[in-house]
This record gives sequence, C-alpha cells and structure tokens, in this order.
Amino acid sequence: MSPVPRRDLTPFVVALAAAAVVLFLLVGGLASVGRSSGPYRATINESFGAEARVLIAQSNSVGASLRAILVGSNGDFSSRVELSQSLDAVVAGANSVASGVQALDGPGPGGPVAENFIGAMTTRAEGVARLQATVDGLLRLTPGAAVGSTTPASPFPPAAVSASQAVRTVSSIGQLLIGADRSYALARREFRGLPGGSVLPKSVWVNDPVVWSAGAVETTVNELTSSLLPLVDVRLVAIDLSPPILPPVPAVSGQPAAAPLAPGASQIPPTCSVSLTAVVANDGSIVATKIPVQASVQPVTGGPPFPVSERVTLGPDTSVAVTLPRMPVKPNTTYNLYVRVYAPAGQSRSTSPEGATIEVASFGSAKSDARCARTPAAAP
Repeated sequence: MSPVPRRDLTPFVVALAAAAVVLFLLVGGLASVGRSSGPYRATINESFGAEARVLIAQSNSVGASLRAILVGSNGDFSSRVELSQSLDAVVAGANSVASGVQALDGPGPGGPVAENFIGAMTTRAEGVARLQATVDGLLRLTPGAAVGSTTPASPFPPAAVSASQAVRTVSSIGQLLIGADRSYALARREFRGLPGGSVLPKSVWVNDPVVWSAGAVETTVNELTSSLLPLVDVRLVAIDLSPPILPPVPAVSGQPAAAPLAPGASQIPPTCSVSLTAVVANDGSIVATKIPVQASVQPVTGGPPFPVSERVTLGPDTSVAVTLPRMPVKPNTTYNLYVRVYAPAGQSRSTSPEGATIEVASFGSAKSDARCARTPAAAP
C-alpha cells in the first residue's frame, strides 16, 4: 500500500501569519487613534465649558428677573406699563440665551450633554414667551417691539385670556420650567464626567415649585386683575386748521379800519373749503381701537352743520395726527367750528367738543367770492 502524500501547508501558514500582522497593526492603530483623540476631546469640552458659563450666568440673571416679576405681581408694580416692560426684558433675555446656545462655537460635547443643555435653555425661552402672551391677554397689555427689531410693535393686544385660562396656562408653564431645571442638572452632571469636563455653575429658575402651583397662581392672577386695572384715557391734544387763522390786522393811520369781526371770531384767508388735522393722544394703558374723531362747520346765521369724521386706533401712551376730510365754506361767512374725540367705553374723563368761531375772508369782490358756489361739497 502506497503512503498518502502529505499536503504542503506552507501557503496556509503564510496567509495566517499575514492576517495576524494586519490585525495587530489595525488594533494598534485604533488604540493609537483613541489615545491621540483623548486630548482633542478634552480641549473641545474645555472650550464648551468656558462658553457655556457665560450663557449660564445670563440665564441665571433672567431667571432672577422672572422671580422678581412673580413677587412684583403681588402688588409691587406701580403700573401695567411697568409690568409689560419687565416681561419684554425677560423674554428678550431668554431668547438671547437660547440663540447663544444654538450658536456655540465648535462641535461641542454632543450626546446627552448637548441635548439636555440646549433643551433646558430653549424650553426656558419658550416658557417665558408663553407667560408673556398669557399676562398680555389677561390684562390687555400691548407688548413692545422685539429688542433689535426694526419692525414696530403692533398696536393691538394679543387674544384675550380669561382668569381661569391664565391659571391653567401659568401652572403648566411652571411645570415646563421645572423640567428645564432638571434637564440642565442632568447636563451639568454628565458634563462633569467627560474628558476635559468641569463643574458648571448651578442654574435653577424655580426655587420654590409652590409658587407655580394652581392655588398660588390663582392668587397671583387675582392680584393682577384687581390691582392693575386698565386705564382708558383718550383726549384731543391740538387742532391745526388749514388755511390757518390770520393774525389781527393792525390799525394804520390814514387807512380805513378793517371791518370788525363777530365777537370771539377769528379770520382765515379767503377759501372755498377748510381742512382740519386733530392730534389725538392715548394716555391710557390699553389699546384704544377705532376712536371716532369728528369735526363740523355750521353758519352762525343758521343752517345744517357739515360734519366729517375719521376713526383712529392708538396703542398705550401714544399719539397720532389725523387729517379729516375737507369741509366746504363760503367767503364773507362766519362759521361755528366744532371738533370732538369720542371717548371709548370705560373712560371716566369727559371729552367735550372743542369749539371756535371762524370768519372766511373775501376774495375781494362778489364775483370772485361766487366761485365757491361752484365748488362741489365734500361728502359728509
């Protein structure tokens, strides 16, 4: 019986040795990369920590302002405007922090640290924005323009919010802010264990959760609605007549004296129509919507008045000049002129009409004066 030929294992051994060498080099390379990336990650985290500290300090300042508002709402605010301005500042501050977190330089630590840190700051901004909208709707406050915005604020308040709606919403906002505090605490604890990580400052917006409970919020809402009552105060500030009133004609020696005017009358240049611009101010704390402004001329000798009117909307603590439609007049005729701003509902100050007597001067002849008879009257 012939012997079984032996197989040559040399190629197999060579291949196995080559694979072992490749595996050794690969494992060693990965270990080397891991060792070299450690200092890199530590540097990234150190940079993140330095920038985060600045934003956390800003957030803590905004949180302190929010707590001051919650205390101030129990009677310390002297006006609705002061409360509105305080809310505007808190919202602007929280938005600034949230924007800064999103714009942090570098890749950051990533993972749960970044997720919890960004989530905490953006949730805080969302919470105070909802709080502002709720208080504005409850008290009919008009928010100001956003800080840095070139677009003026709308003169109209947000949608009305009832007291019961405000209690439910503000209580839920409290839970939102408590959740944001927890998210930040997690990010703070997680960051401390990363390479190059460190202890970030504490940041707690809700020191006492009871303040945000339904009972406490209901008390705050009652305080707001009882102590910061809306002020309604619209008034007529000034009247500008066109053509304007003429100064008195001085007596000149040797010249015939000008014809005397009616008692209490002022003269305007010869014209076939007069125009009037009224300056209206809103000294109140709420929006005055569609306020009627009316003027009329009526011959002193009798006849129906010719009324014209416009409507204006004014935000709190603002004024506006409104030009009314032209009113037809005739030369050599004296008129009673009346201007009035109608007070909105809830205003205690009366708005009596302002009056004057005007005499329209002659163009110089009856023929010239007759041109005004052909001037069509403006529609009332």
